[in-house]
Amino acid sequence: MAFPSEGLRDRRRRQTWREIHGAALRLAQEHGYDKVTVDMISAEAGVSPRTFFNYFPNKEAAVLPGPAELAPALAAEFATSGDTHPRDVLADLTRLLVRDLTDNPPQREEMHAVFALTRSHPALLAALLAGFDGFQRSIAEAVAQRLGQRSEDEVPTLIAALVLTAVRTGLERWASMEPPGDEDDSPVPYVERSMELLRTLLTS
Repeated sequence: MAFPSEGLRDRRRRQTWREIHGAALRLAQEHGYDKVTVDMISAEAGVSPRTFFNYFPNKEAAVLPGPAELAPALAAEFATSGDTHPRDVLADLTRLLVRDLTDNPPQREEMHAVFALTRSHPALLAALLAGFDGFQRSIAEAVAQRLGQRSEDEVPTLIAALVLTAVRTGLERWASMEPPGDEDDSPVPYVERSMELLRTLLTS
């Protein structure tokens, strides 16, 4: 989950968010997701159930990473970059998402655990896909702004879907590598390979 650089209160909220999320993911791995309760997560994180619900609506949300989102400054920079040919927009969007992954890298072990849990728990998978869908819509809005179209139009929707598919594919391949080597510390090479394969398929 990406957080803006803000004051002490926000840093404390970020720390509490991470502690609850870490506790939820740890308990799901140790005891099985179905056996974990909000009370268990709250006790493990050292917070009250009321505090838990200040941060998460349910245990699914607590186990999964925070919602993906582009920093507003990056989205605005992309939306006003000028070139409107779909191929140029696709290339710039690729670079933007790789840059965001570089600035806000996920933890490989965490993503490995999340993807493993979603494969055996449909409710978690549905929540994860809903998060990707929300991110895709926000990207489509930035693409539409740059193209002077509506976010629900065909081209912005398709560009966002293609790029997000490549990102997700790269993240899943990176997270599935076990045991990790030094070259596996970052998902960026895996995402870049997925993006390059996408470009090859589109131009072949």
